[in-house]
Amino acid sequence: MRNEEKNKWKQKSSNLPLGIKAKVGLAVKVGAVALGFHVWGIDFIWVVLGFMFCYDILRGIFSCLVSLVALTGFFYFLFTHIF
Repeated sequence: MRNEEKNKWKQKSSNLPLGIKAKVGLAVKVGAVALGFHVWGIDFIWVVLGFMFCYDILRGIFSCLVSLVALTGFFYFLFTHIF
């Protein structure tokens, strides 16, 4: 019984409800896009849309490049220190 009472008083997360957090995050994103549009023009909107639609593809390409760099570093270490 005491554990249940303690759990009632413990704060689980921040004071903001989830709906307000989501709205604040959305407002920040919309504000960033509006600021980018104001500074760089319509090309910024195309870059944001391209990034949104191609995010998974870009993440896969980035992962492949990181793996390639890691393998290159490994083989460089292998050939310079062992052979």
